[in-house]
Amino acid sequence: MKKIIVGLMTVLALSACTSLNKNTVSYQTSKYDSAKYYVVAGEGDTKDAASQDALDNMRVALVKNASGLEQDRVLTDLMANAKVDKVWRDKSVENKHYFALAVLPRTNALKILAPEMNQLDSQLAALATQFTAPPEPLTDLRLAYRMQPLVTRRTLLDETYQFLSPDHQGYAPESFRPYKNALKDKMAAVLVGVDVQGRESKVMITHIVDALNQMGLSVVDISDPDKVLAVEVMTDTDGYDSKKVQGLVWCSSNAAVSLVDATRHATFARFNVYERAGTSRASESLRRSMEAAGEQAGKQITARLEAYLKTR
Repeated sequence: MKKIIVGLMTVLALSACTSLNKNTVSYQTSKYDSAKYYVVAGEGDTKDAASQDALDNMRVALVKNASGLEQDRVLTDLMANAKVDKVWRDKSVENKHYFALAVLPRTNALKILAPEMNQLDSQLAALATQFTAPPEPLTDLRLAYRMQPLVTRRTLLDETYQFLSPDHQGYAPESFRPYKNALKDKMAAVLVGVDVQGRESKVMITHIVDALNQMGLSVVDISDPDKVLAVEVMTDTDGYDSKKVQGLVWCSSNAAVSLVDATRHATFARFNVYERAGTSRASESLRRSMEAAGEQAGKQITARLEAYLKTR
């Protein structure tokens, strides 16, 4: 009786195997150890088309995971280690439709990425030794800007490393963390005094402070003795009834902006902004025109400050 039962179980097992569609992508992919290989499928009307589609899909997946990788030379090295390992035709359909699997050994990929990141960490460490002691905010910030392209590439490679690593962990995060935060920390150390005078100054100062905060700079009162930069603004407004549209009140707002290096007592940029708005109410026109002027001033302040901080 036991032999009959065992025999029956064997027949059922064989029946299950024969019913399994071995032409499916999921079945063929499952034959690879996912901890050792990164596998991507493709398809096409010919073997060559399916093979190329699989490689193209792998490339797209890598780039999608790490924005900017497409322009980095390391992508070429990674794809050079990817091979089409399996091509087959789905016999369950009448037309000759092919599938293919592109396979990238994870160890090969990590061996490509790790030395690149080691080199970047060494370059960042060398630059970090040049930070001043005691700190000189503007000098240190300029150095942090020099580090930033290296940090950007290091981040890009680390994102790819995490994507291809079996445990999806980053590469030497404890070594990279200080350099990753360098620009943020050095930017925050730069104190910017803000002084806005004139009509509707509260509206203008809000936009300027927001722009400086978004840059990462720290805003202080203009009287702060530790400030290293200063933004000085004088605003003015005027209003008049529109001659084109009856009942529409127009208002124009303008601001004269000066950017000052407080450590040198020197003005390095001056510009004016002008905006105009019209509504049925004078107060609303005034607010809108000053808000528009504030937005424009914030953008120009950000661009001019960044250019100065990088080249000072």
